[in-house]
Amino acid sequence: MTTDLMNSIWARLVTASADALRMTDAETKRFNDNRVARLVGLLPFIAACDDAERSSLSHLATFVVANRGEARRAFDHAPADDVEPLARLRTISDFKGGNEAVLSRGLALLGLCMISGYRRDAEIDDVFNNYNPVNRAPESANRAEAIFRSALEGSSPNDADIVLSLDDAVQAYWLT
Repeated sequence: MTTDLMNSIWARLVTASADALRMTDAETKRFNDNRVARLVGLLPFIAACDDAERSSLSHLATFVVANRGEARRAFDHAPADDVEPLARLRTISDFKGGNEAVLSRGLALLGLCMISGYRRDAEIDDVFNNYNPVNRAPESANRAEAIFRSALEGSSPNDADIVLSLDDAVQAYWLT
């Protein structure tokens, strides 16, 4: 998929999401510029999933709700999420059809981004007694990171990397 096509699809997804979720102009700008949101939204298209637009808008709505107000608590990491590395991503990882290699690599990039965020937030989360697997279940966090890195090392870069590179995944922020 060309970068121009990805940009065009992303622009339509941002417009539809901003309208449906009643985003302010500032929220829309942050959402548009967020590389994590961009991968969440474009992954069904990049992987050529059936019903890509439906999956994309559903995943983006979840992404936005998970970053807003009181709803955030329902999506925060919990001890039950430590069992499976992709547990926290399950609400944005339901795809109908699609290229499995692209989906797997895209989810591994999102997972690495998630773990990197936990590592960045570990100290402040400890101060505020927020559950963070890096502090409370370090073996689980280390195992998850190893799984994501192994998946990335064992697969070839694809269009998901154009949206969110490995370097971006380590540095990006989920919040919009």
